[in-house]
Amino acid sequence: MVEAHNDAPTLQEDEMQRLAALHSLHLLDTGASEDLDNVTRLCLGVFGVSGAYVSLIDADRQWLKSRSGPDMCAPSREQSFCHYTIMDRAVMVVEDAAADPRFATNPMVTSSPHIRFYAGAPLITPDGHAIGALCITDTETHSFTAAQRRQLQQLAALAMSQMLLRRAVGRVDVLTGMPNKYQLQEDLEAVARQRVIDNDTVETPGTRTLAYIDMPDANTAFEIASVLGTRVFDDLVRNVGARLQHLTVGSADVYHVTDARFALLSHEGQAQHFAQKLREITPALEQPVHSMTLPLNLPSYGGIVRVAPQREALLDAPRKAVAALHEAVTHQRRWADYDAEADVRHQRSFRLLNDIPEAIQAKDGFQLAYQPKLDLRTDTYHGAEALLRWQHRELGAISPAEFIPLVERTALIRPVSDWVITAALKQMASWRGEGMHLKLAINLSAPNFEEGDIVKRLERACIEADIAPAMIEIECTEGLWMQSPAVLKMLHEIRNLGMGLALDDFGTGYSNFAYLQQVPASVVKIDQSLIRNLDSNPRDRRIVQSLIALAKELEYRIVAEGVETAQTLQMIRDWGVDEAQGYYLARPLAPEAFLAHIRSD
Repeated sequence: MVEAHNDAPTLQEDEMQRLAALHSLHLLDTGASEDLDNVTRLCLGVFGVSGAYVSLIDADRQWLKSRSGPDMCAPSREQSFCHYTIMDRAVMVVEDAAADPRFATNPMVTSSPHIRFYAGAPLITPDGHAIGALCITDTETHSFTAAQRRQLQQLAALAMSQMLLRRAVGRVDVLTGMPNKYQLQEDLEAVARQRVIDNDTVETPGTRTLAYIDMPDANTAFEIASVLGTRVFDDLVRNVGARLQHLTVGSADVYHVTDARFALLSHEGQAQHFAQKLREITPALEQPVHSMTLPLNLPSYGGIVRVAPQREALLDAPRKAVAALHEAVTHQRRWADYDAEADVRHQRSFRLLNDIPEAIQAKDGFQLAYQPKLDLRTDTYHGAEALLRWQHRELGAISPAEFIPLVERTALIRPVSDWVITAALKQMASWRGEGMHLKLAINLSAPNFEEGDIVKRLERACIEADIAPAMIEIECTEGLWMQSPAVLKMLHEIRNLGMGLALDDFGTGYSNFAYLQQVPASVVKIDQSLIRNLDSNPRDRRIVQSLIALAKELEYRIVAEGVETAQTLQMIRDWGVDEAQGYYLARPLAPEAFLAHIRSD
């Protein structure tokens, strides 16, 4: 009783390991192999039979990787002759199937393909797992000598070598020895491929679940490699891969996609519960991973996509898994399921970024709008803020709130900023030619101040347009980035050119008043979110009055943006604000409309 109880899980474990070995070769549901077809054709001549096959035995089915002769694929694993071959793990010969109690009533014997003779040699992996058989069949009985058994066994070893070689060439990651992204692509192609059955009906592949996981995440991976060295990092990645394989054995294939990113593709029939399984194994994933005897706690993020059994969906699955992974990282969640709406947003963002170079070059791509700024002491318009606008050739007007944050995260910020500076100064020169000497505020982003030559580019632009730097005001949003000595040096150099410097969104961002003393700003702009509700919000009124008092103490010129009512305008005028802009005065205007507006004032 006790022995039987102990043996059962051992058999189950052996079968799980056998299936893992089979799936790791990524042979199931793949295309024909000329090398294996050569082996089966050779078997026909050597043994004088009507059929020869490379047969693989999955959890509940038989699948033929190579076939020379009539189809003999059994409708189930239990009805296949090769099932018995892998269970015996030795050459099996059935000289007369009709006389063998195991097969006498087998439908493959009593009806088509009318098998009478069978001989099979197990396909043994280097780890000792029997994943299938090289088998031969005939519709007539045969005797089979010991020499023929040895020949069949040798040919089976040759077939196994061909399969291992195929796996190794360009489909295995050198570091981990795991299947790589090219193997994943091939496997998805295989799942997507429709399998034509004998009766010309088409069997549709089953639904799969694909997950991508970064373990560790990119920042942690960089820190480990930088601080502990590449040997520790490489060993860590190998151990992470081994852990993922152990935790998903029998339910998914694991791929090493790149660096510390892995992919997990559920087996057929496992898709429905695989996402839940991943969440259930999270505590095991969170356990420290050892590298060179050093235990490391690794943050990880994963994206999961359930893939419908259509070719387009399967081949698009890696992109969707990456989109889900991006959502997990963005929202700092361990796992994120694929979100079609978020994916559409990401695709739109990617398209916008790709189209920005064209917008820079096109005559009707980027444009500048100008919002008038009213001097509250003289009640005259003396300048404007230049605001970037984009009329996309197909998508229409793109909000700056959408595309500018995208640009700021890429190297496109430099050419876009150069376009703005050039276009703004060119417009100023045009207005001057019409007798209008107007000051202009131009926005720069924090990444612009990582460009070592931004000051020289501003100076050169003024020289080329023949615009006095004193007519230019550079606006930038206050923040921690300003505390950098290099940035502070650039800000002082901009002021030394004669340009004004305005702190945008004052009062809502990083308001560290100690660092304000170091920033050579000449203007502060109180953010519209505080100005807009002054009529109705006593708390905002108190905050704005306090900011105005502080700005006056620091001798800043004060601009209020977001003025939308006459009451607000009068309120900030009474409090001592120097300039105002907002929809009550004027919306951002095209150059001609702007000029007409200030002339009519």
